Amino acid sequence: MFGGLLSILIAIWIYRTAVQAKTGKILFWTAGAAIMFFVVQIVFYNFNILILDTFDGSDIGGDYDRDLTSIGDRKDGGGIQKGFFGTILGILFEILPLVMAWLSVALVRTKFMLKESINYANLVSGIREMFIAIKNSFKTTD
Repeated sequence: MFGGLLSILIAIWIYRTAVQAKTGKILFWTAGAAIMFFVVQIVFYNFNILILDTFDGSDIGGDYDRDLTSIGDRKDGGGIQKGFFGTILGILFEILPLVMAWLSVALVRTKFMLKESINYANLVSGIREMFIAIKNSFKTTD
């Protein structure tokens, strides 16, 4: 759900940047950024699965997918997914694809749309203004 919301915000961010920078092909940039966001996200989800499979080294097997009528807990396979480190790793595995997808869109936006140098200020420029514009769009006049 958060990934979907983030993809909508990125599309708005790229659209506003394309309009303000007068790059032309506004829908091309917006659609390209959305597609790149999803592709990078899928690549990093697969990367997370590869990491888990590499470090666990064992197949979970049929004990994980039990039928709907059985009672009891399913076995989690153990490995690096247990304990405090497993919790932190799970959070990292959820956040990493979203952050890397956003970073890839921000890099393309900065380097190819705005043709600016890559630094933190240029990568996040326009985000604050986008949220202000979204907030102001809900205001009504009397």
